[in-house]
Amino acid sequence: MSLLSHTFHNAEWLQKSGMVAAIVLLICSLVCLPVNAAVPSVNDSSGFGLTDIEKFFDEAVPVGLAKYNIPGATVSAVQDGELVFTKGYGYSDIAGKSPVISDETLFHIGSITKLFTWTSIMQLVEDGVIDLDADVNIYLRDFSIPDTYPGEPITMRDLMTHSAGFEDSEVHMSVADADDLYSFRVYCRDNIPARVYPPGTVTSYSNYGTALAAVIIEDVTGTPYKSYVTDNILHPLGMNDTVISYPLSPEYDVLTSSGYHFEGGKNVAVPDTVFTIGPAGTISSTATDMAKFISVHMENGTWHGAEILSGDTAALMHSPAFSNDPRVSSMCLGFYETRLNGERFISHGGDTDTFHSLIAINPDKKAGFFVSYNSPGGNQARNDLMMAFADNYWLAEEGADETLSESESSLQKYAGTYQSTRHNYRTFEYYISPPDQTEVIAGDNNSIYMLRGGNPPAEYTAVAPGVFALSGGEKSFSGNLVFREDENGNVEFMCLENIPVFAFERVDWYETTPFTDWVANMGLILILTALIWPVMAECRRTYGNADGNSVMSDTDEPEKENGQKSLCDALPFYARLTAGTASILFIVFIIFIIPSVVGSGEIIISYAEGMTVPAALAAALTVSLIASLLSVIAALFIIPVWTKRWWSLWQRVHYTIVVIGLLMLVWWVNYWNLFVFRL
Repeated sequence: MSLLSHTFHNAEWLQKSGMVAAIVLLICSLVCLPVNAAVPSVNDSSGFGLTDIEKFFDEAVPVGLAKYNIPGATVSAVQDGELVFTKGYGYSDIAGKSPVISDETLFHIGSITKLFTWTSIMQLVEDGVIDLDADVNIYLRDFSIPDTYPGEPITMRDLMTHSAGFEDSEVHMSVADADDLYSFRVYCRDNIPARVYPPGTVTSYSNYGTALAAVIIEDVTGTPYKSYVTDNILHPLGMNDTVISYPLSPEYDVLTSSGYHFEGGKNVAVPDTVFTIGPAGTISSTATDMAKFISVHMENGTWHGAEILSGDTAALMHSPAFSNDPRVSSMCLGFYETRLNGERFISHGGDTDTFHSLIAINPDKKAGFFVSYNSPGGNQARNDLMMAFADNYWLAEEGADETLSESESSLQKYAGTYQSTRHNYRTFEYYISPPDQTEVIAGDNNSIYMLRGGNPPAEYTAVAPGVFALSGGEKSFSGNLVFREDENGNVEFMCLENIPVFAFERVDWYETTPFTDWVANMGLILILTALIWPVMAECRRTYGNADGNSVMSDTDEPEKENGQKSLCDALPFYARLTAGTASILFIVFIIFIIPSVVGSGEIIISYAEGMTVPAALAAALTVSLIASLLSVIAALFIIPVWTKRWWSLWQRVHYTIVVIGLLMLVWWVNYWNLFVFRL
């Protein structure tokens, strides 16, 4: 999930991206009348008046729709625990010209679903059923989490702060159709991710961790997750238009917004992702229902006579619980902090393929909002909206960050390659979905440069030791860059000030993309020279010595005088046969097999969504395993090649070069998890 904000595109970009469609969406959004609940008077001291809030959203939301080519959005705003504004903008169904109606149209809220799971967990903590700091294995009935780090078990606090240390994985997280769905309990049992960091080391956003917490809810209560959330959250709050699982009933199908992709200059309706990890991302709701959920958390657990959490428990849930660095925003117990203009928000985003949502609460000012968009552009639009919200009501005083003088040599400690902690580490998924790497370069004038995703270098200036702000005073939703050092003063993580759900781990030189690409290319070049062996052997068989007498080729098996072949004498032949076979397998695997597999959407989708590994994929990754085993055997032949002085000197050197190439490729396929047992 990307939470980085983006600057507004200029008018020329808008024109190129479909100005006509954008203007139509803008007009449609403006004419959709708000559907407001009865609105109580608003505390004037807050500066958050009804007229102002309507004016704000009526200006800000259509801008986002037009800028990012989004068909529709739904919004609700809450002040002092009461709904003060709600409205739908644009279309929920373009073909049917159906407008978004904020108290009727359901939007998929994605990972905001997690807050319902975490609220349920806090209820059980309050009841003494779950201990935040106990090993989660004591609550699981059907399976357990491996004890990868003895003495450092994963706790519920680790799950809630996304600091359990799990690798990320999207395999089996979704299915092609709702008819193929199976229990999230089965998903959690059969897809336990590797533990790649000790718990409490660093955050890495984990859908698995939330689904695992839902399994625990069922195990400790004996109640299905859906029933528990319905009885303990939805019904008490009167959230009658909220659906926990996919809207399968006809009435909810009609009321649910379509999701769209902007393709070929127009929005095209596409099916949304169907998740198996229900408690982590499958709720659909209306803006007015989500306002009730905001209200009860804004009011510390009690709203309109319904208490779902005690005040102390709600305060604990909303308080900082883990931070990647004291200088960055914290994870709360489920919520995460976002700090804008000196104001602290507790928030959570939600992303599916086509829906992008945000819930944001300012606990001190008791104000907040919910927004959901029905196309991928909402990923950026929601961040723009939140920044505009903070700017409109709590604009910080203008002033540039103070700069800190750092020498070029001290800036070098931050230079290097970084990648997100949220990625797969131990399976084939790492190869097909590698983490994007970010390069940090030390510059002049107290600055560093960040190169990421092919974008132009972004310049940052030191404002405190290990803290860098965008040069020129430009504002960014993600905030400053903060570098975390270990006890020896070595930089180990780069953090984004306002993105506490993951960090960027520093990558060793041998893990950088240029180096791994070099290893593959150089290894291929070296083993390609092995193809000269059969050519040379055939030449010797055909032409013999210069005197016309046939001679034994270096690859022919020698024979004794009686014609019987000696095993010891035949070893040079088998050495080259082994190395040559491994070389051919690697050449075919890297140049032909892997590109074909990765380029086959059918195979990759089957791997990601199917319950069994595709036979073609298993066969492909068996080739690399056989090639690697033969390469190890070929490497063992190096000893007699040199001690027994097989062949001439240059032939021994050439054999060694080929083996070096083979071992380079063994390292490469192992690094990228290209073995059948890594599926």
